[in-house]
Amino acid sequence: MTETQPTIRFKSSRFGDLEIPEEKIIRVPEGIIGFQEFKRYALLDPTGGESLFLWLHCVDDPDLAFIIADPLAFVPGYRIDSSEPDIDRLSVARKPAPALFVIVTVPPDDPDRINANLIAPLLFFESENSLYQIILENADWPLRYFLLEGEGSDPNATGCDPASPGEVL
Repeated sequence: MTETQPTIRFKSSRFGDLEIPEEKIIRVPEGIIGFQEFKRYALLDPTGGESLFLWLHCVDDPDLAFIIADPLAFVPGYRIDSSEPDIDRLSVARKPAPALFVIVTVPPDDPDRINANLIAPLLFFESENSLYQIILENADWPLRYFLLEGEGSDPNATGCDPASPGEVL
C-alpha cells in the first residue's frame, strides 16, 4: 500500500479545482502588501515552464492571485543592495539564497502597459517554503517598470540605476 501525501484542495477562479501537496504550500508570514491577512499560497505554472510568468495563488481566497516573474528576465541589471533594512531584518545573509520575483500587473483596459513592481520584490526561500515581500528603501527602482517597448522600458527613463553599488542577492 502506498502512503499518500497530504494535500490541500481549493477552488481557483482562474484554474478551477486544484489540489496541491501540503508540503508545497508557501507560507507568507507577513502577507503581501494590501493583503496581509492571507498567509498561504501555491506557486502555479500552468504552462509547464513555457512562460516567464508564474502565478502566486492564495489558497484561502479563490479570487486572489498574483502574476509574478523573475525580474532579471526583463531588467538584467536589477539588484538588491545588502544594506536594505529588510535584508538585515529577515537575516537573509544567514539563509540559502532566495529566488527573486516581482509582481507583474496587466491592466485589463490596456494590456500593452504590462508592468513590474521593482520597488517591492518577493524573496522566496524554497528550503523553508516561505516568501517575504520587502520594500527597497535605498534603491532607485520604479514602482512600475513597463515591460514592453515604449514608455518606461528603458531603465534610465524610469529612474533606475542598474549600476548602483551593492551586492546582488
